[in-house]
Parts: sequence; C-alpha cells; structure tokens
Amino acid sequence: MPFRAWVGLVVGVGLAASAGAQTPAADTAALADTLRGLLLKNLPDPLVESKDGWGEQREVAIGLKWERKGVVRYRPEVMRDVKNDGHWQKATVTAADPDRSLTLKIGNVKVADGKTTFDAEVGLDVRLKYEQQVWAGGKRVYAGETRGKCHADVKLAVELTTKLEPKPGAVLPALAFRVRVTQADLSYRDLVCEHTLGVGGEAAKVLGKAVHEFVKKAKPDLEKELLAKANAAIVKAADTKEVRVEFDKLLTGKAKK
Repeated sequence: MPFRAWVGLVVGVGLAASAGAQTPAADTAALADTLRGLLLKNLPDPLVESKDGWGEQREVAIGLKWERKGVVRYRPEVMRDVKNDGHWQKATVTAADPDRSLTLKIGNVKVADGKTTFDAEVGLDVRLKYEQQVWAGGKRVYAGETRGKCHADVKLAVELTTKLEPKPGAVLPALAFRVRVTQADLSYRDLVCEHTLGVGGEAAKVLGKAVHEFVKKAKPDLEKELLAKANAAIVKAADTKEVRVEFDKLLTGKAKK
C-alpha cells in the first residue's frame, strides 16, 4: 500500500488512539472512503511485475577467424559475441477499472495501551499477462503470451502504535506513530483466460480453464505456495518507519510532509 495512503489512515485512526477512544462506525466508514481516494491516486502501474531470466544473454561462438602463423601455417580462432539466450518469463499485473472495482473496508478497530489494531479488506479487479520467450544463441525459437483477468482480495491485520512526546519549548507535544501489517491473506476469484498461444475468444477461455484446473490437480500446493510468498511480501513491504506529527507546526502551517 502506498506510503501516503498509510499516512492518511494513521492520522485519522492515530488521533483516535491518542485520545484513548474507540473509533465510531461512521468515522471508520469515512476514513475508509478517504483512504480509498488516496489509494486510487497512488496505485502503481503496473501493480506488480515479476521477471525470471528476462533479457538473459550469454557469450556464444559465431564463427572462426583464421590467423596466419609463420609462412604457411594458419591457426583458427573462435569468434564470440553476446547473444540472447535462455527461457525468458515475465508476469505483469495491472489494475482493471480501479475507479469502479477498488473496494476498501476497515473494521474491528480496537484501542488499548497506546496501540490500535484494525482489519482492512481491499478488493480490486486485475488483468494478468504472462509472457515467455525461448532463445538459443541469439535465435528466438518460441514466443507466446497468456492474458487473463480475475478479482483479487487481500485481508490485512494492521497494528498502529502511537505515543505523545513532549517537545522542549513547545506547548503542544509531537505524535509519533508506526504502522505495520502483521498478517495478510491474499486470494483471488473469477479467473478467466482471455488469450493464449494465439488463441482468443471462447476457445481461450476454455483452454485457460482447463490449464488452471490441471495445475490445481497436478500441483495442489502451487497456489498455496505462491499466495504464501505474496502474503509475506505484503507484510514486509507495509512496515513503515516511525513518523512524527508536530501539532504546533500543523497549527502554523509549517509541518513537513
């Protein structure tokens, strides 16, 4: 989640936490609407891009060069150059009509001992593109791509720690807060393959469904493993550094972002 979106969330919930009060349902809904707007403005494009061996090259022999050694003898020397080689793979995930499909809910807000915990649910329609190329010594022997779409959902358990710190020479204290995701649960549904290996339309949907079902039967732990890795990445990425809000500067308009 973009950092500025977290800041917007933290300021709203964090102030409630510092006051030692539960966040009313109406305020939680308003906060979710505000955060959704921040997310829409800060969604990266693409959302995710993963490359495996893409652009890989290696040095290969491209011919022989004969060098003269002595009066009548010639010695062959192998000429080499760097060429595309290997199995290139790239997966790209982009948001599909986020103005319509992006949903965000915040709930189960709890405040205790200067710590606020809450649950966030984010949903978004996404488009998927998987490309692969096979190169051998600079010659492309295969190229193809598969395109599809699905709806992704991620449930987050968020922990917000806040503390008020007195400032020498200032009437108002500073609010220091740290927000981090302690748990993530990523899932998807309604996966549809729209194009693969030069096939489109209904044939692509049927083929894509068959491939998806085969993968699930042949390797039941594959999806579980991939989702577990994605969840771990979300938790790691959403652990921000400590941020400070100085109230006296907020009042004078001199606060730094």
